[in-house]
Amino acid sequence: MKRIGLVLALAVGALAAGPGHALAATIEVDDNKAECKKAPFTSIQAAVTAASPGDSIKVCPGTYTEQVRITKDGIKLESRNPLAAIIKAPPVMSDPKAIVEINGATDVTVRDFTITGPGGGPCDSLRYGVLVGGPANDPTSAEIRHNHITRITDSPPGGCQNGNAVQVGRQFTSLVGTADVVDNTIDAYQKTGAAVDGPGSSANVRNNTIVGLGAVSFIAQNGVQVSRSAVGNVDHNTITDNLYSPQTFASAGVLLFGADPRTDVEHNTVRRTDEGFYLTGQNGGTVSHNESTNNTFDGYGLTDGTTNMTVDHNVGDSNGFDGVYAGFDTSENTIAQNHLANNAEHDCHDDSTGLHPPGVANIWFNNKGVTENKPGLCKGDKP
Repeated sequence: MKRIGLVLALAVGALAAGPGHALAATIEVDDNKAECKKAPFTSIQAAVTAASPGDSIKVCPGTYTEQVRITKDGIKLESRNPLAAIIKAPPVMSDPKAIVEINGATDVTVRDFTITGPGGGPCDSLRYGVLVGGPANDPTSAEIRHNHITRITDSPPGGCQNGNAVQVGRQFTSLVGTADVVDNTIDAYQKTGAAVDGPGSSANVRNNTIVGLGAVSFIAQNGVQVSRSAVGNVDHNTITDNLYSPQTFASAGVLLFGADPRTDVEHNTVRRTDEGFYLTGQNGGTVSHNESTNNTFDGYGLTDGTTNMTVDHNVGDSNGFDGVYAGFDTSENTIAQNHLANNAEHDCHDDSTGLHPPGVANIWFNNKGVTENKPGLCKGDKP
């Protein structure tokens, strides 16, 4: 009896020991209460509003035409059956016109959903599939995993510069965010598959399959963009079919535009895009162990004052212009140990002028290639 009493006392003590530390709840949602008959909510947003920080929300199969905004820490939003819960853009979107928005909340999970447009009209009807970002003084972070994010476009798709499937941070609207964007299928977006933008924002973009609209005449798409002082770790993604058919502008598989020098792009495969990896206005960063093939222009293009980049151990094959292209205003980039072949203009091409062999401003060595616009680019030894 003493032992039973002691165990009971300990159990009661454990329950009583944590006022203010309530156990996280699991909340179910079912749009028609067919699969989950006891679900207390038929709307995802209603469940999010009722939840406490740290709660899990399990969404049963169905189509939920609504915007979802999460502002509480630790919320775990999951489809009970993978991809069977569909969060669909309503015909009229409220600002910031995101289907799922995480703002001012940390450690949020969005997992296993189909998140889909299109928007309800032409031009600026739908801006984001998932938006992670809040005020700089209110940290925002999320894990976006195992989702199918699709048709983030206007209706019909057009040339307006909206329609990013995943957006982490946004300089123009002073949003700062951090995210893991992992193991998603992202396709049929209007502008960008995954964008990381602005100082203070960062993301790991990993193991995603990112597929554009193919050859279109109305917009230049990008698979992944890291820009304006954001930090990106972009690795092990497969990125295809970003093509602007007029060829007056270039789509890119991976676009680095003034990204933080800690940005690292590794082990990605890019095919059937205008510019495979486009590095513009960059000061530092690494592009390594990637494969860029069958693109309209270059496998790897460095332009607009790009400097101090490391571009090494990549494959560039069967591209419409060059394997690696360095523009006239680029300098001090290390381009080394790349395997370049079958590129239509040159495997190695540098338009700069400087003190590095063979008279260029960038450092080339130990690249395996055949054709070059200046003798010695492909075959040069390490200085």
